[in-house]
Amino acid sequence: MKKIFTILGIVSVATVANAQNLLTNPGFESDLSGWAKGPGSSYTEPTIVTPGANSSAKAAGYSNPSATTGFYQNVPVTAGKTYVISFWYKASGDDSDARLWSIYKNAENGAVYTTEDASTDPFRTNNGYLPTTSAWTKFEAEMPAGTGAVSLDVAVRTYSGGTASFDDFAAYEKGTMAVTNIQDFDKQVVMNTLVKDQLTFKLPARATVNIYSMDGKLISSNRVDNGGSINTQSWVKGTYIVTVDNGSAKVSRKVIKQ
Repeated sequence: MKKIFTILGIVSVATVANAQNLLTNPGFESDLSGWAKGPGSSYTEPTIVTPGANSSAKAAGYSNPSATTGFYQNVPVTAGKTYVISFWYKASGDDSDARLWSIYKNAENGAVYTTEDASTDPFRTNNGYLPTTSAWTKFEAEMPAGTGAVSLDVAVRTYSGGTASFDDFAAYEKGTMAVTNIQDFDKQVVMNTLVKDQLTFKLPARATVNIYSMDGKLISSNRVDNGGSINTQSWVKGTYIVTVDNGSAKVSRKVIKQ
């Protein structure tokens, strides 16, 4: 039952639109395309996690790594502008198993700190770990790009003995990201909540539809157009959770297979 509340707790939240996201493949739907292990030379690639991602079908993470590890993506920035990094995560352990580990870089690939004391840089949280949580939780930080900064490593770390998963990253210049009104989107999404052979949708635009069992297992993930439907003939009778994600907002419904 705990997984049910995790799913319902995350879907009624507005998220940033991908159109202005500086990152490639922010939700790992193309596996690790655009991402790399590191920036430490001893780091290892994360594992693609499915099912049970925050949205759609995939997330990325580590389970009990033998040493400090992590992954990152480098994006261009403009000195003097303020940038925001956000992502969703889950972490288990002793509250010291995962954290944001990002840094601005200059043209020579050297670190560019904005704070006088690098340990207080919000993008490189030397003094702070991500709190342990079994539910998908959003983390967000912002930081101005210092003089000489031309790029930003959007990076996370996981530590030996811990387990952490990450999904739905965003990196963008503050004030430039459009946010979908979740209440408007919720009203525009219509589906039959009592189903026999088909689950049919009325949508404002094409969206990703994920079907979960009541114990949190992902049954299917589909791209559905307005007026489209999903065949439910093979479903076992019972209650399911359906999430609809348009890339900038996500809502959920309970449906009953008769």
